[in-house]
Amino acid sequence: MTDHPAITISRSLGCGGTEIGFRVARRLGWQFCDRRILRLSAEAMGRSVGSLAPQEEHHCGFLEVLKNLLAFGSPEAPYVPLLDLPIYSRDLFALEREIMLRMVQRAPSVIVGRGGFVALRGRPATLHVSLDADPGFRVRSLVARGRMPDLEAARRAVAASDRDRAAFLRDISGRAWRDPRHFDLVLDVAKEGLEACVERILAEAPKAAG
Repeated sequence: MTDHPAITISRSLGCGGTEIGFRVARRLGWQFCDRRILRLSAEAMGRSVGSLAPQEEHHCGFLEVLKNLLAFGSPEAPYVPLLDLPIYSRDLFALEREIMLRMVQRAPSVIVGRGGFVALRGRPATLHVSLDADPGFRVRSLVARGRMPDLEAARRAVAASDRDRAAFLRDISGRAWRDPRHFDLVLDVAKEGLEACVERILAEAPKAAG
């Protein structure tokens, strides 16, 4: 089967990674894979999206912290009450990995989050990108975009997300989340700016096609 080119984007909360990934996909004419992966996983498991979302890219210990933060709504998506029992995040990642592999077999893809750089590690024609920024920038960005009600809530969200996303990546791969050796391109959104990050990724994208 043809190895279609793919880009994975690993991002810290508050970096605008979803918007950057969407812009890259639109400019390239590739499929954009973000919440769609979660939706397909939920359908396969017969679960609600709301019950699975807290387990993505987070160690299981994140759940209690997230319940408190979501009193004001999710930093990534509108609040959905957690009515179902959560599944173990490693099991969810295994399913999402299979879905990601099928997606990139079918068409060129931009995958945001979901541990994509682990799921597609070693795959040909794949560019792995990391987006990060200093915590202050990310906190202000969450509030400015209406994702958090105030700076204190945003600080809590950023700290919890960083801590538990790192724990989750160690759990599924034994690797440090922010180790630059995992990525082909590491960008600081605060220094580069969102549009410049889009252009930098686009400049590298032809290399992914091999």
